[in-house]
Amino acid sequence: MLNCLVSFKNLSLQLFFRGFLASCLSIFSYESIQAQTIPVTDLNLQELVRVKQLEGKIDSSISLNVNPVVSYNLGIQTDNLNNRFSIRDLISESKTFEFKILPIGLSQQYNSHHAYGWNDGLMIPAKAYQVLFSAGVFTRFGPLSIQLMPEALYASNPRHLDRADQIASDVYSGYIYTADIPQYYWAPNYSKLSYGQSSVRLTIDPVSIGISNENLRWGPGRRNSLVMSPGTRGFKHLTLNTSKPVRTPIGSLEGQIIAGRLEQSDDPSNLSKVNEWRYLSGMVFNYQPLWVPGLSLGLSRVFQMYHSDVEGTADYFPLFQAFEKNKTDEDSKRRDQLTSVFARLLIPNAGAEIYTEFARNDHSVDIRDFTMEPNHSRAYLVGFQKLSKLKKLDERLLIGVEITQLSQAPTRHVRNAGTFYTHSPILQGYTHRGEVIGAGTGPGGNIQTFEVSWLKGIRKLGVQLERYIHNNDYYQWISSGGGDKEGQWVDLSAGILIKQDYKNLLVSGELLGIQSFNYLWQSGYHGTPNKDVFNIHARIGLSYYFK
Repeated sequence: MLNCLVSFKNLSLQLFFRGFLASCLSIFSYESIQAQTIPVTDLNLQELVRVKQLEGKIDSSISLNVNPVVSYNLGIQTDNLNNRFSIRDLISESKTFEFKILPIGLSQQYNSHHAYGWNDGLMIPAKAYQVLFSAGVFTRFGPLSIQLMPEALYASNPRHLDRADQIASDVYSGYIYTADIPQYYWAPNYSKLSYGQSSVRLTIDPVSIGISNENLRWGPGRRNSLVMSPGTRGFKHLTLNTSKPVRTPIGSLEGQIIAGRLEQSDDPSNLSKVNEWRYLSGMVFNYQPLWVPGLSLGLSRVFQMYHSDVEGTADYFPLFQAFEKNKTDEDSKRRDQLTSVFARLLIPNAGAEIYTEFARNDHSVDIRDFTMEPNHSRAYLVGFQKLSKLKKLDERLLIGVEITQLSQAPTRHVRNAGTFYTHSPILQGYTHRGEVIGAGTGPGGNIQTFEVSWLKGIRKLGVQLERYIHNNDYYQWISSGGGDKEGQWVDLSAGILIKQDYKNLLVSGELLGIQSFNYLWQSGYHGTPNKDVFNIHARIGLSYYFK
């Protein structure tokens, strides 16, 4: 079904998987239990699981830093949610054979002036209306599981750039030549049918091996993740991962290793770039020390290179090379790497969590270089959530803050690191089908998000405030060229978030008003006055969960 991922020239990958699997099974006891995963594109269930963990009703040893997670593992210490939705209703039992109908989802989105929003999977950055439909089935025969969950998209996607907008867009495209991020996504009346959140796996707990098209999310971020997030459609990949936390005498371990295929967009402006798919090799590991309950520490790393440049085992598995550039052959390769470390501290007794992620878009030359300039080519995020009880026992107040910083550090004036998610050897940047795989804010983007919400079971009514600076590195480039010093493109948004259930049906939505200052950086450098526009972003989702 998912054909021709990577043409491996030898048996090295097979031997690696076989050896890793054998070693894991020889060390850890296991049982053959597998269930469907909770898609990272299902933001409702993702948030529900996180809130229940803040309440202490999901085992804290499940870090939620390596996603998608297997829903079976979340049945620990859960109760019925609002007497209708229970995580346990969505899990599998230990049977030789099982068959389940997966949730049916219908997500609709509307932008009145220009594209806004991320973490929306197959949806595209577009003005006007688009709709995404998903449905599927899950079946298991002993350790073999098959999850078929295709997705279908339609976007009206009208052209919305006037002459001045197009000039600004063309200049920006020239600046960000090493990234495949079109301002206008291909063509009107765009439609796409995708494998969606489908996978075929062989699972013998605590190890799973398979082939998948699912979206991935690595790290503790909620609004953004720096290395892997559901901001683009899923890509085809082989996966070797833990299916549940692996207990050891010093704590629990989780992890995933993938080998995948990235494609470029069909945007005509990209025809001058290298028109071939890229091989992606990635890994994430998470460790929870036994003596610090609730603390998780992690590392993620990805490499991409054009598939025609892949030669031998070292290129298939660059993940295990040194972190110091002077100990590698990196400068002789058309290859790009991205590395992050992250941490999350969960405090269930206080209903709180604190988390952070720090990433580098390039190697340090050596330890001395890293010590002197650790912020070279860096990005970071920090976040906090607090869940408080209200007077009624089943009501909660949730307060959350998250800050993501992708623009370069001030040291760019003496040592330019380039814009995050771009790297000259790979002309598409860290993208798949025209969208960034990491943080939805995109290259050089900074964002601050504040949310306060009332919760009752799965029901939600909240307010979200957000400030989003589009590619601040580009603004700095404009300024250095004598452009308008007030030329940043900044979005200020405010709106409401809502979730309401009725029997097995869940309705979710968000309505944001967005004031865009200096849309598309049009002042100064482009010879036009500031262009301030108002944009309405609306999303409504309908999900039906089968018992």
